Amino acid sequence: MMKLVMGLGNPGEQYKNHRHNVGYMILDKVAKKLNVELDIKKKKTVFGKGKHGKMEYLLLKPQTFMNLSGEAALYMASFMKIPVENIIVIYDDTDIPIGEFRVIPSKTDDSEEEVEDYNIDHNGIKSIKDSLKSYNFTKIGVGIGACPEDEEKADFLLSPFSKDERKKIRDISDDVVEATCIALFESPQAAKKKYSL
Repeated sequence: MMKLVMGLGNPGEQYKNHRHNVGYMILDKVAKKLNVELDIKKKKTVFGKGKHGKMEYLLLKPQTFMNLSGEAALYMASFMKIPVENIIVIYDDTDIPIGEFRVIPSKTDDSEEEVEDYNIDHNGIKSIKDSLKSYNFTKIGVGIGACPEDEEKADFLLSPFSKDERKKIRDISDDVVEATCIALFESPQAAKKKYSL
């Protein structure tokens, strides 16, 4: 069995500490916890491989920009024959207060109810959904707070966290990492049960 964990973000040093790169930040911490080196580069991806019993998994950062994250997802899912329901995506969410996060498990029936229930307004998530022709992957949204009304959303996403915001992200990062590992090694439903908002 093969599973895939993706952390979304934009490649390049200039984006490293931006709000939009929380997925990258958390994936780095997951890789460190699992002792996986993110050192394999193939077709717009950087990833590392791990093994847990009979299960193999990949930890991946798309090297496309955020709006084209689906290209990396489709390439790896096709190349490694990974079912959509075995994919976990960590992303930044403006609908969740900073200092909180949410686990949205994949569903076996791939029903459209989930789209209507959560309606995630995130270009990386939309790109993955469009590329995989499915929304049935597990999503772990890390709250970065709402964009201020007097600021353009793109400017907000592509700006660094304040000192106070960085602390709030640090304070929840261990829980997000643990939730990711539970989703990966046990089940997304178990992760949601432990860390439901």
